[in-house]
Amino acid sequence: MHAINILLAQINPHIGDLRKNIEKHLRLIKKAKKEGAGLVIFPELSLTGYFLKDSVYDMGVNIDSEEASIFKPLYKASLDLNVSVIAGFVEKDENYNFYNSSFCISKGKIINVHRKVYLPTYGMFEELRYFKPGGGFSIFDMAGVKASILTCEDVWHLSSSYIAVNKGAHIIIVNSASPARGIMTGLNKFTSIKMWEELLSVIAFYYRSYVIYVNRVGYEDGIGFSGGSCIFSPSGEMERGMNYLEEGTMKVGINLDLLNNERFKTPLIRDENLNLTLKEIEGILNKDKEIIK
Repeated sequence: MHAINILLAQINPHIGDLRKNIEKHLRLIKKAKKEGAGLVIFPELSLTGYFLKDSVYDMGVNIDSEEASIFKPLYKASLDLNVSVIAGFVEKDENYNFYNSSFCISKGKIINVHRKVYLPTYGMFEELRYFKPGGGFSIFDMAGVKASILTCEDVWHLSSSYIAVNKGAHIIIVNSASPARGIMTGLNKFTSIKMWEELLSVIAFYYRSYVIYVNRVGYEDGIGFSGGSCIFSPSGEMERGMNYLEEGTMKVGINLDLLNNERFKTPLIRDENLNLTLKEIEGILNKDKEIIK
C-alpha cells in the first residue's frame, strides 16, 4: 500500500510573536516524528496570528533574504527529523508587497510557497487592505504524493481546486483561519463548519481527491476560530474530524491505492475537456471586454 501519514495541527497561534509560534511549531514537529507522520500541517498564518492589521508590516519576512534566518530552526527540524512542514506566514517581497503565504519545508529547505489568491474583504475580513493577491496555484511532490495548498477563501472559488487537480494534485490541502459563525440546531455544530464540510465533501467527491482541512482555534480581536479540522477521502466521505474550539492534533493516512482506484472507477478528471473550458472562458472574457467598450 502506497501511503503517507500526516499530522493535522489545530493550534492557537500567539498573535504577532514569531518566535513563540516557531517554538510551538517545533514541539509539534517533534510530536509528528514520534507518531510516525511524515508531514505536519498547520493553519493559515500559523506563525503570526490572523488579525494583524498594521502589524503585517512588522511580521513580513522576505524568504530570499537574511530575514529568513528566523525560520532556520524549522528547516533544521525538518531535515533532522525527516518531517515535512506546511505553515502559514506573512511573506514580504523586495518591493515591500505583503502576502498571506504558506510554505512547505522538506528535507531542510522550502520546496513550495503558496500566496493566497482570493483575499476576503467583506464582513469582518479586510485582507485586501494589507495583502497583495497571489498569482496562481501550484503543485509539489512529497514522497511521491502530489499536493496543492489552497488557503481558506481560495477553496470557496471552485476554479481553484479545478486548476489544482488538473495540474495533477492527489491531495488538496486547505489551511484556514475560519471564525465560528452560527449554530445548527440539533446538529451540535457551527453553521460555518457545516458549510465547510459540505464544500470539502463536494470537492473530494467530484475531483476524486483527498481533501485535508486544517483550521485554527483561539480568539483574536473578539473573534473566535472554530477548529473542526478534518480529512475527506476521494469518495467524499469524512474519514476523521477534530473537536471544535480546542487545540489538538490528529494523525491521518493518505492511501494512494484507494485514490487511484476511485479515479479509475469514476474517471472525471481523465475525461475533462480542458480545451473546451478554455474556449468558453475566452468567450466570457471577450464578451466582458465588449461590454467595457
